[in-house]
Amino acid sequence: MRLLPLLSLATTAICTNFNWEKVQLNTNETFGNPDIQFGFTSGQNSTYSGPKCKIAPGDPGWPTAEEWQKFNTTLGGALLKPPPPAASCYPGDLYDAAKCNVIASGNRTRYFIDNPISVLTDWTTGSACVVAKNPTGTCTQGGFPVYVVNASTVRHIQLAVNFARNRNLRLVIK
Repeated sequence: MRLLPLLSLATTAICTNFNWEKVQLNTNETFGNPDIQFGFTSGQNSTYSGPKCKIAPGDPGWPTAEEWQKFNTTLGGALLKPPPPAASCYPGDLYDAAKCNVIASGNRTRYFIDNPISVLTDWTTGSACVVAKNPTGTCTQGGFPVYVVNASTVRHIQLAVNFARNRNLRLVIK
């Protein structure tokens, strides 16, 4: 008989959130801002009737600069608009010989892991901005994301997912 209470105590789990998990979006914050509202919950009509394809830069419906700025304010400044990583190797305003030498070296894995838009290969971005010390051609945005949420809290993740879903934007998670 005494084994049952002891077993009960042994199976009780104590859950602790990390600091970054404690900062979360709540439903009250989303009222009046359909861009960041949560999706349908169980029991609600969840029939999607919008476009089949995701909106891309230049398409009608792509958020305006002001809408991106409003979203950035909601994120507390966590929205980035970085150029492709190899842009520092190409002639122009973004040229930076020191940065180019780092990313064009044979040991560049850490740089690409830490870079918020890189995906460790030119293949998935359509070879739009190829890493090379002396590149030929041009560096374009190609398949690189135009905007990136530098998420450091659960709230950032929730806002990014909600914004992408509600605006019908492609979401890439790294």
